[in-house]
Amino acid sequence: MYMVFLDESGSCYKDYSSFAKAEQKKSGGGRKTDSLIIFAAVGFPEHQLSIVDSWFENLRTSFLRAPDLSTGPEYEIKGSILYALRMGWRIYEWEGKGRQRPWTKEQRRIWSSLNDTQLKELEQCVFDLFRRLSPTIWAVVADQRSLYTRYKHKTYPPAFWAITYLQQRVVHHVQVQLGTYERAAFIMDETSLLRSAESFKCFAETRNKLNTRAAWPCDFSRFIIDIPLFGKSHLHQPLQLADLVAHAVRRRVTKTDPLGWFDSLEPYFARHWRTGSITNAGLTYLK
Repeated sequence: MYMVFLDESGSCYKDYSSFAKAEQKKSGGGRKTDSLIIFAAVGFPEHQLSIVDSWFENLRTSFLRAPDLSTGPEYEIKGSILYALRMGWRIYEWEGKGRQRPWTKEQRRIWSSLNDTQLKELEQCVFDLFRRLSPTIWAVVADQRSLYTRYKHKTYPPAFWAITYLQQRVVHHVQVQLGTYERAAFIMDETSLLRSAESFKCFAETRNKLNTRAAWPCDFSRFIIDIPLFGKSHLHQPLQLADLVAHAVRRRVTKTDPLGWFDSLEPYFARHWRTGSITNAGLTYLK
C-alpha cells in the first residue's frame, strides 16, 4: 500500500456565492478574505510508517518533554508555529478564537520554553526525517480570488479542483513507479471538507468532469482507494509532514521564506516526466 498524507492550508469557499459574501463582509476596511488555498500531499510506502511514528515520538519526548505515549494536540509539530518561533514572529493560532481552545495555553507554555538553539535543532531533525524517508511530494496552489473573478458561478470548487489534480498525479505515480497491483490510500485531517457524503458526492462529480477533459484520463478506482481516510493530525503523525509542506509552499508563494524551507523540500517534489521540472508535476498553480 502506498500512503499519501494530505493537508490543506487556507480557508476554502465551496462556491462563488460564499466567496462573494465573504468578500463583501470584509470590504468595509477589514482584512481581505484569504484567497490562497494550498493542498500538500506527502507519499511513501506503508512500511515506512514505523519510521515516521518513532521519529516523531523521539521529537516530542526529547524537545517538548512530552510524557510517553502522549497524544495531546499541544505536542503537535505545526509548521506555522515552528516557523514563527524560529523567526520571532507573532503566532496567530494563539490569539483570537485560538485562545478559546482548551489546550492552547499548555501548547504555548511548552513551545515558548524552547530557546533558539533548541528550535533550530528541532527544525533540523524534522527535515532530517524527510531526508530519511525520501518521500514524493505534490502540492496544488489555488488562487480563489482569481478563479472566481474569472469564472464566477461557473467555477469548479477550487478545493475539489485542487484535490482532483493531486489524485491524478498520484495515480500516474503509482501506475508508473509501483506497478499495476499497487494502490494508494489518501489520509486527510478530519476537518477536511470531504467529510460529509454530500461534499464527497460534489467532489466526485467535479473530479469526473475534470478527468474527462484531461489529456490522459485516470482510472481512479484501479490505482487508489476512492474513499479517503480521516484522522486527527496530532494522532496521525505523518499528517504533520504534510502540514510542514503546505506551510513551506505558502512561504514560497508569498515570497516570505527567509529560512528556506521550500528549498530544503524541493528535491522531494515530483518531477515532470519530460521536462524534469516540478512545475505542473510536483507543484501546480490554479489561477
